[in-house]
Amino acid sequence: AGVEVGLKDIIAVAGVPMECGSEVMAGYTPRTDATVVRRFRDAGATITSKLNLDEFAGSGRGTTGRGPPVRNPHDPERTAGGSSGGSAVAVATDRVDVSLGTDTGGSVRIPAGFCGVVGLKPTYGLVPLSGVVENTYTQDHVGVFADETAPVAAALDAIAGTDSDDPASLAAAGRDDYECGGYASAVEDGADLDDLEVGVLAEGFGEGVADRVAESTRAALDRLEDAGAAVREVSVDGFDYGPAVKNLLSLTELAVHWRDDAAPYRRGGVVDDGYQAAFADRARAASGKLDTFYKAKLLAGAHVVETHGGRRYTRAQAVREVLREEFDAALDGVDALALPTMPDVAPRIEAAGDPGFDYARNTRAANVTRLPAVSLPNGTVDGLPVGFQLMGEAFGERELLGAAAAVEPHLG
Repeated sequence: AGVEVGLKDIIAVAGVPMECGSEVMAGYTPRTDATVVRRFRDAGATITSKLNLDEFAGSGRGTTGRGPPVRNPHDPERTAGGSSGGSAVAVATDRVDVSLGTDTGGSVRIPAGFCGVVGLKPTYGLVPLSGVVENTYTQDHVGVFADETAPVAAALDAIAGTDSDDPASLAAAGRDDYECGGYASAVEDGADLDDLEVGVLAEGFGEGVADRVAESTRAALDRLEDAGAAVREVSVDGFDYGPAVKNLLSLTELAVHWRDDAAPYRRGGVVDDGYQAAFADRARAASGKLDTFYKAKLLAGAHVVETHGGRRYTRAQAVREVLREEFDAALDGVDALALPTMPDVAPRIEAAGDPGFDYARNTRAANVTRLPAVSLPNGTVDGLPVGFQLMGEAFGERELLGAAAAVEPHLG
């Protein structure tokens, strides 16, 4: 009760415009609340704002949305990251207590890392997607931002759990390892550092990660070890397949979603039919106004579908399961995997579109495998925030957030 919540503007609030950061949806107003909105209100929270994002949540840059780019609160000449950039900035500037974003390849953890706040991507299916605009449904997650782990856990307690309108949440609840609730208590109790075992993911420090970020992360791991945690290196052989798998899944699903006027194939037919009709009408009328980056994604996805049918997509789904098994093996015997959130500090806005900067280098694996991951602030390098990422087991948010709470005081 009394918590002020901001929402990324692809999360529906009845009677309030939802424009998805795009000219395509300008002026659209949903008729119903997203499930997470109802649950926050039932818990006593107040929804106070809708927050800026990259167009249709389609980029990690923070620069492709309708209107000006989302600027970093630590240096307004730099990007806040995306696609949930406004959600991170609202927390970092104390405009809200908690905010929600979505994360399909890192879109909660990227801006959390760049802006110096906590950002959690839960296990796929733990938080319902009902009333959330689809990006690539099999990798979409609703995630939480706050300035510390405790309010993130409290928010997750409020919004997690199965929803009859969301097939993903129903499928999740049917798994043997499904657990829900108790997150705030887990953070309050914390984990004992003397009992904490951290697996340092070797591939998270490989080519493409700036030395200054790797050194900052290693220094934090040294402090944890000095404080009593057990730290050892682990490896995931298939880590480098992540980009190909993520892109084949995302681009194919995105192209089909647009081609078929937002038909809710993977949502079991449960969707606001007003949104579907509005999307169909507006997409045809305003597609020429799409950002070049987003349009390129649609064209790439259409090429994959038309050239290869579903073969590449099916192959990517199979490799996704192999990667999940490899990450499960790496997590065996440790409480969490640790790696830098971002490969470098936030770039300047004019350089944010550099294709050589892989925003999702260290974040996409959690979406491909659907495992939970959290970015914690780890001080600054050259005056700019650095994120420290922990990954956990499926539906192991209690353990992950407990470990995060134990780690938090020892970060930069």
